[in-house]
Amino acid sequence: MAGHKLLLPLAALLAAAGLSGCGDADKSGSGGRFHTLADEKTEARQYLPEDLPIPEGAGITFTQGEQSEGKKSSMLVYQTKESMAALGTTYQKYVREKELELGTEIVDSHNLLINGKVNGSYSYSIIGSPSESERGGNEIIVTWIMN
Repeated sequence: MAGHKLLLPLAALLAAAGLSGCGDADKSGSGGRFHTLADEKTEARQYLPEDLPIPEGAGITFTQGEQSEGKKSSMLVYQTKESMAALGTTYQKYVREKELELGTEIVDSHNLLINGKVNGSYSYSIIGSPSESERGGNEIIVTWIMN
């Protein structure tokens, strides 16, 4: 899992970048079944919002929560068979309902990148791509950094 050590700084950098928003979202509706991170029987919740949507049947492959230099950060990586369209729609809705500041929003049939920051408070990113290890599946990386 050494590769995941590089993902946290990369994902944090993307989340902090706050690039101008753009979107190519598939508006076909979520179609899938989701529950919240609070429903997971894991320590994956450390420093992540408990109401973060996770697809039913998702397999959590990596979690990390740490506190360093006054900042709390957390990373969650999971594999799912849920379509990128459903994932994108679900996370776009979550960001809107929570009134999270949006930086970048790119959603298409193969990729997902939603990130933003609130100055002096937190930054977040949700990145998705086709899974290298699970044919027909997707891998999602969620990072949350509290300042």
